[in-house]
Amino acid sequence: MLKASRSVSLHTKEDVADRNAEIDRLQAEVSKVNGLAKEEEEKRVKAISLLKTVRQKLVKAEKDRDDAIKESNINRDKEKAEREAERVERLKLQREIGSGNNEREKAVAGLKAQFDKEVVNLKERYEKDAAALKGQFELEAVTTKVRSA
Repeated sequence: MLKASRSVSLHTKEDVADRNAEIDRLQAEVSKVNGLAKEEEEKRVKAISLLKTVRQKLVKAEKDRDDAIKESNINRDKEKAEREAERVERLKLQREIGSGNNEREKAVAGLKAQFDKEVVNLKERYEKDAAALKGQFELEAVTTKVRSA
């Protein structure tokens, strides 16, 4: 019985030793898995941080793009308005030039008509004066012939 008891005791001690070894191995494995989990958690935290940074940069880039598009539209509208204002100003100046040309042409036509009228009047006056002088010279010639005869 003692032998059997020793055998059972030895067998129990071996089982305990095997179980302790198994527990040590499992604790080592748990520790290893916890280390891996911790590393994966750190990687996840870094990835999330990088994703947040990328997201912030993306949002900023989209905002900058939207601002640039708005500014571009504002500049395009401003240039369009300036071109329209310049076109209106050109048309206004062209109308003023046309109006000035018409007034000048009317003034020139009026002056020409007045000049022509004065030329006609002068011509008629000189013709009358010439006819009067001719008549006077003829009268004097006749009177001079009558006196000398």
